Amino acid sequence: MSFLRLESLTKRYGSSNAVEDITLDVAKGEFVSLLGPSGCGKTTTLQMIAGFVEPTRGRILMNGEDLTDRKPNQRGIGIVFQSYALFPHMTVAENVRFGLEMRRVPAEESLRLVGEALELVRLEHLENRYPRELSGGQRQRVALARALVIKPPLLLLDEPLSNLDAKLRESMQIELRAIQQQVGTTTLMVTHDQSEALSLSDRVVVMNQGRVVQVDDPFAAYERPNNAFVSSFVGKTNLLAGRLDRHGEEPPAIRLGEQRIDLPVPPGLGDGDIQLSIRPERLELTDHESGLLQGRVRTRLFLGNHWLYQVDSSAGELLITQPNLGPMEVAVGDDVGVRWQPGAMRVLEDRPHG
Repeated sequence: MSFLRLESLTKRYGSSNAVEDITLDVAKGEFVSLLGPSGCGKTTTLQMIAGFVEPTRGRILMNGEDLTDRKPNQRGIGIVFQSYALFPHMTVAENVRFGLEMRRVPAEESLRLVGEALELVRLEHLENRYPRELSGGQRQRVALARALVIKPPLLLLDEPLSNLDAKLRESMQIELRAIQQQVGTTTLMVTHDQSEALSLSDRVVVMNQGRVVQVDDPFAAYERPNNAFVSSFVGKTNLLAGRLDRHGEEPPAIRLGEQRIDLPVPPGLGDGDIQLSIRPERLELTDHESGLLQGRVRTRLFLGNHWLYQVDSSAGELLITQPNLGPMEVAVGDDVGVRWQPGAMRVLEDRPHG
């Protein structure tokens, strides 16, 4: 059962569409991320749901009610902005209480709700501090508490972790997901960060040039991308040029360099040049003779928990990651073989460009 529904949602500026014909259903309690590069339309979509931007066409429904023409303060939606938007002259407790005061919640109930919200984000001991006295992670949690204290049916998060350093961002991902699961609030998050979308979401909505290009659970979006854009944007990948030649054969012949490989082919994809995708961690270095492909190591980088290799192969340049299980014997300039397990490589639906 859909709790939030976007129907053919479109936003046009002049002659260009910022968002084009988005239809999406979000279940109650679900955490969904809008993932895409800058300018893809994800923030505009969020702003239309919040009521800050008027759609050119389409409808926004929540729990069966049409919100499309309602003002932002009539939608009852909780929002956490990228900048947190805390009032610098107010204490932590006063910032969290602000939404309750706007709704004229009685003082005794307001005090209780603020206490519960601060306890939820583990900041009850800082209720009398001012934003300038808090760390970035603490300010982010104050903004989250302020959004949740009004018990919103829907929580919108606009790049909520982008202002945090890498280590703090990772810990806040865990904390944010735990809080969302505890309160059960339906949540829609905008992010350009693939790791955030994959780690936090029940489903990921990948957007490009104003359109939705894939909606899937995180594992499927990563392992089974529809096209080259999704494959390369949702994590690192190797995009390889191959050729499909059926000749009445089943399975059809796929050529990768001089190698013939058997892979499932998307329905309707005809003979000719094709694109294949395989993740760096699904490739394995082996001795030169036993590889499915042969190549030479151009670069080797040590990245702590894994090694990253750049290999010039008979099918093109490959990025290969290997777990750090100790010192590696493979060096720059070595001739190597490359192999992979069945099912690790995927034929994409779109043709190569150029």
